Amino acid sequence: MLQQVGAKAYSIHRPPAWRAPGDAKLQVLALKPRSDAGDGLATYEIELAVRDCRNLISGEPEASWQAMRRAGMRPDPDFLSKLEVRLGECVALSQDPALYQAPWLARAAEQGSVEAQLLYAIDVRTAVGAASAEELAEREEDVLAWRETSLRYLHALADGGNVEALSGLQSVHESGYRTVKDPVAAYAYGQVLQRLSPTFWSDALLAESRQALSLDQQRMAAEQAEAIYRRCCMLPGSGD
Repeated sequence: MLQQVGAKAYSIHRPPAWRAPGDAKLQVLALKPRSDAGDGLATYEIELAVRDCRNLISGEPEASWQAMRRAGMRPDPDFLSKLEVRLGECVALSQDPALYQAPWLARAAEQGSVEAQLLYAIDVRTAVGAASAEELAEREEDVLAWRETSLRYLHALADGGNVEALSGLQSVHESGYRTVKDPVAAYAYGQVLQRLSPTFWSDALLAESRQALSLDQQRMAAEQAEAIYRRCCMLPGSGD
């Protein structure tokens, strides 16, 4: 799950299966005592179970099956029957609002789960608890609070060496989605990612970002990148 990248930096990988087979409500109830005790990982696993059920219930399995066939794919012939089993596992959980509608993602992030904080920073609807895009648009104060909190999470995780947070901050400064658009900072974070590994940020992407900057801006970005790298990726008293 955790892959070390150099002396301090690290990346997180989770297997694609979000929930083991079995009754989802029972799984949540088994995790809840740990969650209530402040275990962020347990709370995040509850979030994944609820999210898995919510995605299954809101999806259109028959339409997905037909779309795969029209695309020339050969879906598992037991696809729909397996999906029916998975949906059945979610019935009891979906009928318990106290569990199904609780703010598990925000709670897990507050409890310190790194994965939850990363997901919180990109899934504003779940973080805010909005049922639709329309509702989200009406909750401006909540969205502003989410922006501040998500940036706080990303900066703290980046300073601790998390590669996904560094990448998130690069995107934030490039797009200007949660803060003022800042191509210098975006380039600086790109340099840090590329310095960690070209698989995180390629030479081509770095060159593309550099083209939009003046020489003075490039120098500023280099200084910022060095400061970011020292915070995120170097142990105290170490060299590169």
